[in-house]
Amino acid sequence: MKNKFKITFYVIILSNVLFGQVYERNFSPIYKSLILPGWGELDFKNEKRSKQFFIQEASIWLSFFGLKYISNTYESSYKAFAALHASTDLENKPFQYRVDIGDYNTYDEFIDSKRRNRQTDLIWPENLGYEWEWDSESNRKKYDDMRIVSGIAKKYSKFAIGAMIANRIISAIDVLYIQNVEQRQKLRSSISTINTSSIEYTIYLSF
Repeated sequence: MKNKFKITFYVIILSNVLFGQVYERNFSPIYKSLILPGWGELDFKNEKRSKQFFIQEASIWLSFFGLKYISNTYESSYKAFAALHASTDLENKPFQYRVDIGDYNTYDEFIDSKRRNRQTDLIWPENLGYEWEWDSESNRKKYDDMRIVSGIAKKYSKFAIGAMIANRIISAIDVLYIQNVEQRQKLRSSISTINTSSIEYTIYLSF
């Protein structure tokens, strides 16, 4: 799942880079909106709709970078905090380990709990750097609060990537709608009777 989000994010980055390189090319308005929401609407001189999509896109990107910054900042903070107050190094440790040290004051307390619940397969191995001991319960709770904030921010940053994709799809659909409306406005027809045995059918297409 994590790799999928990374691939999607890089695709979006690449498409926006391409936007600057292909600006002068004769791209379909739909393709333009898939690259940058609102760009396709400009082809139909619909600046109001285009501006709306541009603003939405900018807001999503700002949210994404803001959430990533919060997540990374809190992650760095809780790692340093655990090293200082629990004597454990979180680098290269599994996510579940980070959760466990926030739930138990000591490694021994953690082991006792798992044994009582017959979950010995979930015990972290001894003498491999997994031991910990918090200097106070309040510091353990403070660590856990920082970890949770970091996790929530990371989760919502992934939602922002989904919003980027949705914004492109909606913009492309909007271009299709504008295109169809304009075609209906340009295409007119009329029927006029010439005589009793023939009918003239005329189509007017304005450019």
